[in-house]
Amino acid sequence: MRKIVFTLMLLVPRALCAGTTDFLLPAADDELGPALIGLNASTRPFVLSAGADERYDRGIAYMYRLEFDKAEGEFKEITVLAPDSPAGYCALAALAWWRYSQNFDMEPGLKGVEKEFISNSDKVIELSKKMIKQGRDLDQAYFFMGTAYGLQGRWYSVQRSWFKAYSRGRKARKFLKKCVETNPAVYDAYLGLGIFDYYAAVLPGALGFAAKLFAGGDRERGMEYVRTAREKGRFFKLEARIFLIEIYSRHEKDYQAAFAECADLRAQDPANMLFRLGEIMTHVQAQDWAGVLEEAEAFLGAWQIKPQKGLEQQLGSIYLAAGDALIALRRYGEALDWLTEGIEKTGFPEKGWVTYCYMRRAQVRDLTGQRDAALADYRTVLARPNFWDSKKYSKAGVKKAADYAEVMRQMTED
Repeated sequence: MRKIVFTLMLLVPRALCAGTTDFLLPAADDELGPALIGLNASTRPFVLSAGADERYDRGIAYMYRLEFDKAEGEFKEITVLAPDSPAGYCALAALAWWRYSQNFDMEPGLKGVEKEFISNSDKVIELSKKMIKQGRDLDQAYFFMGTAYGLQGRWYSVQRSWFKAYSRGRKARKFLKKCVETNPAVYDAYLGLGIFDYYAAVLPGALGFAAKLFAGGDRERGMEYVRTAREKGRFFKLEARIFLIEIYSRHEKDYQAAFAECADLRAQDPANMLFRLGEIMTHVQAQDWAGVLEEAEAFLGAWQIKPQKGLEQQLGSIYLAAGDALIALRRYGEALDWLTEGIEKTGFPEKGWVTYCYMRRAQVRDLTGQRDAALADYRTVLARPNFWDSKKYSKAGVKKAADYAEVMRQMTED
């Protein structure tokens, strides 16, 4: 089962690769490389203002628990405590992104959240520019401006507005680099730099991009930058760890390191079931099907005792992951039960996870000789919005029943 990856900086469009890419080439003075430390660089700690740091910490914790209203209250208070600082507005923009990310598999998008996101991220850029003009706290100004542009790039990439996505990604990298040149102790800035550097080196070959599209991506340096943010960052430690899990499991195939990061992440907040969900998806990536099934059962057992508000929209992904694992183990009867529960027990039937439960159930029915029932499920998928390649695979399934090898290929492709 593929995972949607929303990187902080890498926003190069697939759609543009078929045509000219010259207008995307980095300028000569914007090449990727080690951060250059200025002669007058500061090394002061990255702090906000009295009371703001504590609220930022609490808000981030709430955000990762998907307690969005509580997080919003903390972040809005920062804008009151420090009205001239972009910090609170940056946090609110990130919060809007997280709200949207919980519904990326639904159509239509959340227009109200989009308006909120654009308004707050634009406010970050406006206040950061004002700080730069005044020569005030330049390290923070560059950091928040780079972060805001990075968030906008992520947003536009999801909307498939490719030129906007790429242009904002480049600006993000430019200002984050200025940040660490001004103050190398702003370790959170290394997260965005590391992600750009790493994926610039990894994806051109993986996706067939022309080598000249990037200049100087460095895989090891990128990973080291992300590790720096994880170890020394002030506000982005958790996000850095999440990206390391993605890097280790999806690209490096170092599952031992990925699971170690998962364990450390869960240790940060043992009650946070979102982190448990992330660990299940790491088992999926590792094709550890027995582990997927064990963790899915444990997750739902814990959920029955104490559900985590906000995460209920993602429960379909648990049933889907377990169904996939049981298909891989050729336990088709159990797979059928899990996938049916994923369809029938959800409170959010419009979710893309449910679409995939229908499609996988169709494939299980084909694998067990229930062709008429399979066709009914395929047609249900075709009547729903496309999610991942659900329509493509269902059209193929209508024409010809998929065999085990084809279903496994679909489940394990990147």
